[in-house]
Amino acid sequence: MFAMGSNVQEKELDIIIIQEETEEMQNLEKIIVEPESLTLTAGKYKRWLEVGIHAFIVLASLSVATILGKLYYDKGGRSTWLASLTQTIGFPILLIPMIISNNNKIKTPKLEGIVSHNDVDAKSPSKMVLLSIYAFLGFLLGVGCVLYSKGLLHLPTSTFSLISASQLGFNVLFSLFMRLQKITFFVSNSIFLLTISSVLLALQPDHDSSSKTESSSQLKHHYVLGFVFTLIASAGFGLLLATTELMFRKFLKKNSLKENMDVIICQSFFATCLILIGLFASGEWRKLKAEMQDFELGEVSYVMILFWIILCWQLYSYSLLGLIMKVSAVFANVITSLGAPLIQILSVIIFHDKMSGVKAISIVLAIWGFSSYAYQQYLDEQKHKAELSICNGASEEFVGEGDFTCKENSTVIN
Repeated sequence: MFAMGSNVQEKELDIIIIQEETEEMQNLEKIIVEPESLTLTAGKYKRWLEVGIHAFIVLASLSVATILGKLYYDKGGRSTWLASLTQTIGFPILLIPMIISNNNKIKTPKLEGIVSHNDVDAKSPSKMVLLSIYAFLGFLLGVGCVLYSKGLLHLPTSTFSLISASQLGFNVLFSLFMRLQKITFFVSNSIFLLTISSVLLALQPDHDSSSKTESSSQLKHHYVLGFVFTLIASAGFGLLLATTELMFRKFLKKNSLKENMDVIICQSFFATCLILIGLFASGEWRKLKAEMQDFELGEVSYVMILFWIILCWQLYSYSLLGLIMKVSAVFANVITSLGAPLIQILSVIIFHDKMSGVKAISIVLAIWGFSSYAYQQYLDEQKHKAELSICNGASEEFVGEGDFTCKENSTVIN
């Protein structure tokens, strides 16, 4: 009897020990998992905070640059090559964040024996491949800037900004062709609405903002030229952004500040060279001194307007690339298209552009198109949360912005 009681006590003691070990393991899992979940949550909010900041800078800089560009034309400026040059020549300004970043890296050296995921997986392409890509992007950028400048010369600011919103439709088409974007109902709806918004302006041109000294046929001719130039430029920029996103996905996978700056600086350099060739070949450079002297607001204002246009376009380029890397090229274009109604309102206040019924409808359609795509982004975020819950309890490893790997089942969720 004593032996049997001893065995029972030993079994009960074993059960208590197992329970204590189980509780310790559960507590240990909570200590490990909860900080990871908090880190994931904090990372998500930090990412969308950065997206919000980039979006604000894109809208503000785009609006100011467009308004100042039209002011340049209205007060006596006539050089479309110079107006195009202001969009690209300020790229040396972007060397400042690169220098600051390099200094920070020197102060915080990388620990030996620690290799990041990007260092292992990302293989840099050859210099010749990168040079070819940068030259192609620079060509698209340079041609687009020239066409946009010519379009802004011939069109009212509000009409120009609304036609430019068609860039989103072109970007989505190129993204679909490159397999960068999945088509959904809300994405299709967004493209359709923004396209109709531009088509309405083409069907009923607004000549009220044009010079009254020109004949009706001349006004119509200028409007058609402005519309065609702006539409072709929108297609070119749509291709530019889609190609940039493709390049980062296929070649540059580190998504570092240095690589982002390399893309902007190199493509801006090639675009600037192209525009400078056009400026000197056309002979417009000879007229710039007289243009500055005859500027209605004075020589100082002439220089300051050009300076702020240059600065705004560089801020725009930097934040636009930030949106491409954080979300996608299509989302960056959606934010840009949202600037159309904002520029519309500013042009009515500053330049007294006529707010016709067609323009009002175009604004409503542009905002509706943006909201449709924004809702699709919300659905994608909810889907991402659901897929994240599937991997609950599994070891997760991030492989990119918004992507992660569940090691237990070796699946990648996008």
